[in-house]
Amino acid sequence: FFVKKNCFLCHSVSTLGIEAAAQIGPDLAVAVEDVQARFGRTLDDFLARPTGTMEVVLSTFITLTPEEKAEAVEKLRVAYELKQQERAAKAQAKK
Repeated sequence: FFVKKNCFLCHSVSTLGIEAAAQIGPDLAVAVEDVQARFGRTLDDFLARPTGTMEVVLSTFITLTPEEKAEAVEKLRVAYELKQQERAAKAQAKK
């Protein structure tokens, strides 16, 4: 999905094995927490009404239907769950 929709041009999704071509944007594997921390909004809300750079990108370069936005959120939640599992495994290994 993220390769097909060209998200990977700027964003990695590390837990899904997707490397960004340009390494411009943050790793989308942490988008669930990153969007909340930076914008004070849920990922669902942000994708429905993006701001800043992503407002431009999602209105011109990468256009997503409401169904595709829902699919993106679902996949990003899976990526985030995998990131949380990685973090927990690293924390356990340090003990």
